Amino acid sequence: MGAFLPLLWYFLLVVTMTLFITLDGADLGIGVLSLNAGESRRSTMLVAIGPLWYANETWLVVGGATLFGAFPLAYGVILSSLYIPAMMLLFGLVFRAVSIEFRGHSEHKRLWGIAFGIGCLLAIAGQGFIFGGLFSNLKIEGGSFVGGPWDWLNLGSVIIAMGVLAAYAMMGAAHLVRKTEGAVQIQNRRLLLGSASIALASFVAVIAMMLLAYTPLSLIWSRPPQVYFVPLFLLVVLFAFIMLLISSRDEKSDRAPYIWAIVVFLGIAAATIGGIFPYFIPFSLSIAQAASPQASLVFMLFGAGIILPIIIVYNMYVHGVFAGKVYGDEAEDQY
Repeated sequence: MGAFLPLLWYFLLVVTMTLFITLDGADLGIGVLSLNAGESRRSTMLVAIGPLWYANETWLVVGGATLFGAFPLAYGVILSSLYIPAMMLLFGLVFRAVSIEFRGHSEHKRLWGIAFGIGCLLAIAGQGFIFGGLFSNLKIEGGSFVGGPWDWLNLGSVIIAMGVLAAYAMMGAAHLVRKTEGAVQIQNRRLLLGSASIALASFVAVIAMMLLAYTPLSLIWSRPPQVYFVPLFLLVVLFAFIMLLISSRDEKSDRAPYIWAIVVFLGIAAATIGGIFPYFIPFSLSIAQAASPQASLVFMLFGAGIILPIIIVYNMYVHGVFAGKVYGDEAEDQY
């Protein structure tokens, strides 16, 4: 039980953060794409997001609470070493929420529309630099971060942040294809084809960087046997990218691109976890070292047993209610 509980909570944390990245990633990607759109098309994009972003952000709250309660040592190290990108993420999410609400009631819709896109861009940059910073060989001694406030900022983290931006734009475009039809959907398919191509190039660049320069090969291949599944996950991601590019041209299916985009995200998540396991912060702090005492982990299970079903039902209900298509007149009425 002592070894099982940290792994259980790690699994819950990975699931909640993957759901946030996948679902809210589409919202953030649409926000960035809206920066290059006219007012009419921006309104359609915002209606495609609708109230879904409210539900999608709940997974970040659950993930943050899980990190704080189940892995306090990792929580302290991450905030100490990645405080600046973490604040970028939080301020970006707040800015996005304020902007989308103000835009719906303001006469200066273009201004608040641009502010919404900037907020999404800031949130994506924060996430990208957090991911990149975690692979920056952070200086951790005795369970504490002993480096400087800018250790996360390097060429590798910039490349990863650009890859995250491209991936989110791809997911946003796939979501728009799923939610629209007709001439608008044709435009979104072109947008998806371009963003998916850039995301694929970024994926290849990140993998090459990780293997050749950013993370020493000796650290990767000295990992437990499950690391050998990583190439399989990467092949799945590559195949999903190819199918995504093909489906983006096929006007008969509007759901296939979104499904393949999700497969891309899940494959990257599986490859990342498989590559660093059993470490929480690669390759310095293990899951067992970062976990709370067993009594705390057991106590938290009672709260999770109550909260998680409610959040799951709420998300399923919201996504079910707003699962229909988006039309131009609807966009004008709401935004």
